Amino acid sequence: MFLRVNKIVNDSQSEYQYIDSQVELNTFCAQAAKAPVLALDTEFVRTRTFYAQLGLIQAYDGKDLVLIDPLVDLDLEPFWELLTNKNIVKVLHSCHEDLEVFKVYSGRLPQPLFDTQIAGQFLNDGAVLGFGAAVEKTTGTVLDKGEARTNWLKRPLEKTQLHYAANDVKYLLPLYHAFNDELVSRNLDQYNLIEAELKVEQKRKDKIPAELYQDFGNAWQLKRRELAVLKELTEWRYEVAIKKNLALGFVVKDATLFVLCQRRPSDLASLKNIPDIHASEIRIHGKALLECIAKGKQVELEDCPAVIPRLTDFPEYKQAFKLLKQLAAEASEKHNVPLPLLATKKQLNQWIKWTWKVPGQELPDFAQPWRHALLKDVLDVWNDKYELDKLSFNPLAKKG
Repeated sequence: MFLRVNKIVNDSQSEYQYIDSQVELNTFCAQAAKAPVLALDTEFVRTRTFYAQLGLIQAYDGKDLVLIDPLVDLDLEPFWELLTNKNIVKVLHSCHEDLEVFKVYSGRLPQPLFDTQIAGQFLNDGAVLGFGAAVEKTTGTVLDKGEARTNWLKRPLEKTQLHYAANDVKYLLPLYHAFNDELVSRNLDQYNLIEAELKVEQKRKDKIPAELYQDFGNAWQLKRRELAVLKELTEWRYEVAIKKNLALGFVVKDATLFVLCQRRPSDLASLKNIPDIHASEIRIHGKALLECIAKGKQVELEDCPAVIPRLTDFPEYKQAFKLLKQLAAEASEKHNVPLPLLATKKQLNQWIKWTWKVPGQELPDFAQPWRHALLKDVLDVWNDKYELDKLSFNPLAKKG
């Protein structure tokens, strides 16, 4: 049984309720279900594990600020139901990791979502502000971030940890109200909500194990046969990581997989000659690694994955990128939307890769409704000049 902290803490800097009983949780969730806005945050630990280990949930409905202990025997269903209550705007800051935690632990994602970091970008020429910087700029309050890397699985939690966690949602609501009012005055509020929804939809999609090789860092250096082996190895590693809840690198490191694809050993003796492979990797995974390599070697060459070129392998890339960025900048100025939000370098390259049919590309952000509405003319001009069949050389045609 975990030691209980004081149930309600009220000091000069923060007031919060620590929830570790079902009655308290149910009472808060019933109250929060009537609120128009709910500020949320999570604290977790992620070192060697594939999934983040949830240590604390913070919520503030404008009346009560609560710290929910997920490590005690609570049925969190009443809280998870709040995530999908469409009458409540859920407010988070830099939501990426929180969304992952919610998905893993509840199978649900917050909707509608207001991300104060995204909102801040719309209002600050695309500049990305951390939570502390956003709070200081908006309210003048300087937050202590000393507990950011603390162990949230330890019990009992220290008062400094709880105070830090409480502040992470206490100041979210003032940010929300200030940012939302300004977004509305600039006619940017709908763009902001749609952009946050895009983050949710991206997180909703599960990875496809058979396509993981396409995102492997050095895959562009490998030939088709080597990619067939990489495809088997990355799929196997991902499944092991999930089953054992181990970070990918703690199953087998990327560098080891890369060399295995190049050398393709066929027995344990040759496997031991792979540079930097750990004895523990051979002992635990040696047989499975050899089976993956053998499967990749058995694939007919014409059925092996296509090569994965870098954009710089396309002769027209530099000119194509320059033109697309220039046109996007003109659209940014015309529509009064910051360029770093309308079209980041990553998104510009994403569109180019998709248009040029580089393997592993999903529907690009530019095809999403609000961006496409602002960029349609830009993309039409660019496509007229740089569609795939108009390029002087297509590295995707390589056969090796």
